Amino acid sequence: MARIRKNEVSGIALLLFVICFVVGVAVSQAVHNPAPALSGALVGFYFLFAIKVVRQWEKVAVLRLGRYVGLRGPGLCHIIPVIETLSPYVDQRVRVASVSAESTLTRDTVPVNVDAIVFWMVWNAAP
Repeated sequence: MARIRKNEVSGIALLLFVICFVVGVAVSQAVHNPAPALSGALVGFYFLFAIKVVRQWEKVAVLRLGRYVGLRGPGLCHIIPVIETLSPYVDQRVRVASVSAESTLTRDTVPVNVDAIVFWMVWNAAP
């Protein structure tokens, strides 16, 4: 089942944000100018929103201005924050859905309870 992970920030993106900000502040202190700290924060914010992590069992479609660009598999995924968006993540693990027991009659009017379990998974997530 597809699900949306909107507000989830990856740890790698957070680490890059902190590194860019700290380097910007250090350079700003060295040259006594606030511009490097500001630019470090802006680059850090870009990385914060541009780097996404797709889990091992998931795939995601990248949409550029609403048009399908490609399918990204497990690992790091880089997007252009304002222009590109990610579709809901598609889980490719084997899923189980149980079907409740149904009571029915056979041809010779014998009552039978039918119970089932359905196994399914997504093979191709591309639209």
